[in-house]
Amino acid sequence: MKPTINTTVKLDLSKHENIPKIIHVSWKTKNILDNESPVILNGLANLKRINPNYKLEISDDIDVENYLKQKLKKWDYIKIKNKKIVEKIDLWRLLKIYHEGGIYVDVDRYCNIPFDAIIKNETKCILPTHGDIDFSQDLIISCRKNPIYKKAIEYNLKARFLINPRGVFHLGPPIYMRAVTECVFGTHIKRNPGSSVMNNLRILLENSKSFQTYKEHLPNDSLIFQYNQDTFQKGNGLDKEDFYNSENIKPWSSGYDKNTLILFIITGIILLIAFYIYYV
Repeated sequence: MKPTINTTVKLDLSKHENIPKIIHVSWKTKNILDNESPVILNGLANLKRINPNYKLEISDDIDVENYLKQKLKKWDYIKIKNKKIVEKIDLWRLLKIYHEGGIYVDVDRYCNIPFDAIIKNETKCILPTHGDIDFSQDLIISCRKNPIYKKAIEYNLKARFLINPRGVFHLGPPIYMRAVTECVFGTHIKRNPGSSVMNNLRILLENSKSFQTYKEHLPNDSLIFQYNQDTFQKGNGLDKEDFYNSENIKPWSSGYDKNTLILFIITGIILLIAFYIYYV
């Protein structure tokens, strides 16, 4: 049986600064706007066009690496230094929003609704939800120094090791859901708590002074996009998977990070030495 939640919005952001008009995006190179795929034409390129009063900051892999070095303590950086870029970006976006505020959006999200038509004057944070599963972390909109993102960073770093035997998924959506629910509602609500719980949380957010929310059904129904076949640009016709393949981007779950590969090599050497000692 799914739990029911009886709570209120406990996080007061009313004295925080307004949401800065800056959009943070990460891609391996800075020329992504030249891409003619529908993903970019209806996403990042359109986002830039309809938000002329917002600064669009595209950070490449080098920028991400340098930012992590700058903002993390030495041991925390060592733990993530040899990880895959997707894992680094998951932490980087939390750091960006906490220290600078603004908007973070994944490159593969569509956009045709201007942010000025979305963000209300008193809003300090928007928390869209991924259906009734959890709070979306591929679209983050917030003022600077929001305790949600400080908590999410702390949980991410605490759960991170040189080798992550549990994989990396637990460092993403579960931790973000925990940080949001603990900071905003004062209680830890796990992912997929049921439609009644998520509906209640959305109602509480919409009735609060500093928050907004939206129940998203990606890719065509989101806070920043409503599909319209008359205006949707087909470009070169590549779908999302083909777009990533054309950019030589591998799925986040494929392969191993350098630390894991090093562990495999060391383990193999130890086994060979043990075999040699025992049998020779």
